[in-house]
Amino acid sequence: MTFAKHIGVVFAVILASVGASAGTQSVTANVSFDVPLTVTKDADISFGTLKAATSGTYVLAPNGTITPSNGGVVVGGSPAFGKITISGSATQTISITTGAYTANAGVRASAATCVYDGMMISSCDTGTSGLAAPGVSGKALLLGLTIDTDGTQAAGTTAAPTFVVAVIYG
Repeated sequence: MTFAKHIGVVFAVILASVGASAGTQSVTANVSFDVPLTVTKDADISFGTLKAATSGTYVLAPNGTITPSNGGVVVGGSPAFGKITISGSATQTISITTGAYTANAGVRASAATCVYDGMMISSCDTGTSGLAAPGVSGKALLLGLTIDTDGTQAAGTTAAPTFVVAVIYG
């Protein structure tokens, strides 16, 4: 190929590329996410009135019945289970676990029990997964608890031990 032919081919390629045009278009990727999980406390747990200056163990079931043992005596009041409403996805299952117990005024809490959506769960401490999706209208979680009193509680005082209920998707 001669030099003139090379120049002609290069010139033709340049002319062809200068005459070409490009176009661009922005594309949107729409993504929807499931509703957030919400946990709303409706009622705290109440053990009613217990005998002061007496050590004992008290088991409050998620149906509100209380069973004293080891010297514990219930003297009045209205024992009541705790209640939480869980709302969220209509398709994702949930897991529930309890823990992080904090004693108060000589009263130690432990061994939370749960009833979720009418189904008995013997212990929440070990965690339960694969529970039915709560849906946006929500489902009830009823809570029972065991407490131990050390006998140092004076008449007319109150104690408020606490624990954490964790609810996650999955």
